[in-house]
This record gives sequence, structure tokens and C-alpha cells, in this order.
Amino acid sequence: MTDQHGFTAPVHVRWSDIDMYQHVNHATMVTILEEARIPFLREPFGDDIITIGLLIAEVNIAYKAQLRLVDSPLQVTMWSKRVRAVDFTIGYEVRPVHAAPDSRPAVIADTQLAAVHIEEQRLQRLSDRQREYLRRWSR
Repeated sequence: MTDQHGFTAPVHVRWSDIDMYQHVNHATMVTILEEARIPFLREPFGDDIITIGLLIAEVNIAYKAQLRLVDSPLQVTMWSKRVRAVDFTIGYEVRPVHAAPDSRPAVIADTQLAAVHIEEQRLQRLSDRQREYLRRWSR
């Protein structure tokens, strides 16, 4: 789903994502971000999945409020923060299911991903189409 805030993907919270305090466990947030990132990057990278891989170079997560099972599906809004020759950074805001898009996010995060040629195990330059797509989502 798209809006003026970014690309938003719903991610369902599983029972196994909840800790003993009934909150989304901090360690599962990386997986939630990954699940949201898949539909966001399907258009620019889907055709190249056999030859090009995306490796995480860095992850930063700041927790601002608790998230619970009843907040599912979480609304993960993404945008491009930086696009370079072989890597890019995605920004994230995670909100409960009924939160307004401009409300305070419960989680703020970013991931830096590097494109890698799978067979040759070397960094791969992003194509013009991939860079154009990512820049379209710049915030």
C-alpha cells in the first residue's frame, strides 16, 4: 500500500513473537522489518532474485512504545533514506494496526542493504531501474 508517508506493509504478529510480558519481543523486530521489506523491494529486485542478493550491512532500531499481539497486524511504513552505487538504506516506522499514519511510531528503524552478485560473491552495482525505484520512495 502506498501513501504520502511511504510504502506501508502490514505484518502479522505471531504468538511466538510475544515475550513473557505480552509485548512483541525486541529480537523479533528484525524479522518483522524483513517481512515488511519483501513486498517493498519485490518490484525492483524480484526479477533479479536468482543472481542478486541483498545483504544487511547495518540495522538500527529504537523502541518508543510497546507493541502487543492485539496491535496486529503492525503497519510498517518504509522509505529510502539513502541510495548509493551498491547499497541503500531503508527507514521504517512501525505502528499498531489502528494508528493514524502520522501518529507517533512505536518503533523507528533503518537498515542498510548491499547488493551482492550471488554466484561471484562480490558487490553488485544497483541497476538504473533499481536506483530509480528507490529514489521514488525518498523521504
